[in-house]
Amino acid sequence: MDMNASFNRLFQKYCPKVPIVYDRYHMQAQFGRDVMGAVRLEEAQKHRQEAEALKEYTKETNNPELQKMAREKSHEERKLYTELKKSRWILLKKDDHLNERQKTHLLDILSEHRDLAICYAMKQEMTRLFTLTDYEEALAGWTKWIQAGLESGIPALVKFARQKQKRIQGLAAHALYPINTGKLEGFNNKIKVLKRIGYGYRNMDYFFTLIRFNSLPVDYSSPKIP
Repeated sequence: MDMNASFNRLFQKYCPKVPIVYDRYHMQAQFGRDVMGAVRLEEAQKHRQEAEALKEYTKETNNPELQKMAREKSHEERKLYTELKKSRWILLKKDDHLNERQKTHLLDILSEHRDLAICYAMKQEMTRLFTLTDYEEALAGWTKWIQAGLESGIPALVKFARQKQKRIQGLAAHALYPINTGKLEGFNNKIKVLKRIGYGYRNMDYFFTLIRFNSLPVDYSSPKIP
């Protein structure tokens, strides 16, 4: 399941003997959005503010040499701001899905931004923890991961770790039951797309028929109809 608090309490009330496994898909998606995304935008905003401050400085000084240096630095800060704004997927992708140019760009970003580097290392460790198959090892790993997040001093990461502190057992349970809701979430998204491209349906029977039709398995070996 995902980590919705009310859903968790409801499940524990009516299914007290069934172990809870917190979903990898939701955990990683939330970390990418609430931690990596938040820290990336915060770092980008610092570059933008610095660029604006340098731009104002060029108006305040009459020294041509200082004006030139400030303009060049402002341009550099603006460039860093733009690069960070566009680096979302580079930071979220797996290493083996990046080409050489993207890997070099990623290293440049991480070397220039300490907080992003820490969050990226936490993301990598999270991915490793979800591959473990021993419960005790997973429990110890998640405990260290949560503690590292709490001690990081990065507000978004500290908040995320604090929220997950009570969920450690459910996270470690993934080592015993390596299941996730990826396919379910993917199909939910497909239903949303069907709803959106139809601009609404007055006939709900037709809408549900369309959903069932799109649920059919695709046989790619069969010849295509011209």
